[in-house]
Formats: sequence, structure tokens, C-alpha cells
Amino acid sequence: MDSVSNVLGIDKVNMDGKLICIEEQHDTNANFVLSSIISNALKRNYEICFVLFHNTMNHYHNMGTKFGYNLTLLKEKGKVTIIEPMKIIAFNMEYIYEQTANNIVHDIFVIIKSELDKIIQSNEHVVIIIDDLSHIYNFGCNLKESISLIEYYNVSQLCVVMHTYKDENSFSNILTHGLKYIAHLFIKTEPLETGYSSNASGNITINWKIDDVRIKYNWPEIVKYKFTHPVHRLY
Repeated sequence: MDSVSNVLGIDKVNMDGKLICIEEQHDTNANFVLSSIISNALKRNYEICFVLFHNTMNHYHNMGTKFGYNLTLLKEKGKVTIIEPMKIIAFNMEYIYEQTANNIVHDIFVIIKSELDKIIQSNEHVVIIIDDLSHIYNFGCNLKESISLIEYYNVSQLCVVMHTYKDENSFSNILTHGLKYIAHLFIKTEPLETGYSSNASGNITINWKIDDVRIKYNWPEIVKYKFTHPVHRLY
């Protein structure tokens, strides 16, 4: 994971107050990118808060064991917090039926903020990982309401994982397009154009949007690699 963090540049840059957007296109796996962000945060003794709309805690636990850390153990130690808004709200379907999209977004916002406040009391450095914000569209939320959920957390490191598909008009694709322009670092994994290859699993695009950072480290604005699975060597 150190090599991936080094290629991304997150081991050199203070990511507090910055937004990372990861676009995981259908038929690719961006777990290695997310694991590098998690590993880098743990190395710096950051608290981690998962806000899971898409994948479950078990998914991330299994992912972590493959990359050298145990999220269940870290959760028991108080280093990791798991928030699953869909589960919390789904416990009362009658409540959901009676609420407007604005109320639901507000309630999700309150749940997340309450948990984050607890974390910040014990550690000022927090990484918030949201996977996948587009699912609140299922409650009738629009683009503006979805982005409002992330605008509050400008003092923490925020990583938003988006799963996109071939339908360019899907809400997930539209929201990802919006996040791309406000993110400080945009990362995209996409399948190979030629299909299956025994030497590579997909393409990754790394796009730093901060001019000062790119100038300091002499990085191009956009760099592309191929990656392998499961080793995930970048070349």
C-alpha cells in the first residue's frame, strides 16, 4: 500500500480539509485505492469514519484483511466508526414514507454529524469515507441535496467513493461528474478498452486539482497507469 500511496501522492500532502473522489467504473475494483487511503490514515493515527450507503462493514473488513489491517479489531479499539444510514432509516419504513427528501437528508446529516462530533472529541484528525453517496437519490434527493451532505465536512479529510455505470444519464454518473469538479484529488478506475488481459486488470487515472501541490512536487495534472489484480502493481 505504501507504493500506491506514493503514486497517489497522499503520503506527501496534508489531506486535512481536502476531498478525494474515487470513481469506480463498472467491471473494475478500486479497493486497492481505498485501502491505500485507509492505510495512510492509520499510519498517521487518524480516526476513520465509514458512512456506508453501498457496501457493508463485512465487505470492508474482508478488504482490509487482504491489505494488512483488521477493521473489526480497530473498531473495537475505537479507531473506526461505522455508520450505515440506510439500515438506520430502514428500521422504520413508516417514518420514511411520511418524510420528504429534505427531512431524510437532514436526518442522515444529523446522524453522521453526531457520530463525527464524538470522534473529533478524542482525535482532531478524522478521515470520512462515504460509499456511495448516490444512493440517497433513492429517497428522492436531487443533486444539490446530495452534495450538501459533504459541504459541511471541510475540516476533515473526506473520501467519497462512487460506483458508475455505462448509462451516462444515471444519477450516480451525474453526481460523480459534479464531485469531480469540486474534488481536490480525483481518481478513476476503468476497465481495459480491449477487454480481458492476463497482464493488466484495468486503467487508473489520477487527477490532482490543486495547482500549488502539483507545482511543488512537479506532478502533471493528469497521470494514467494500468494496474494488475490482485497484486495491483501500477505501471
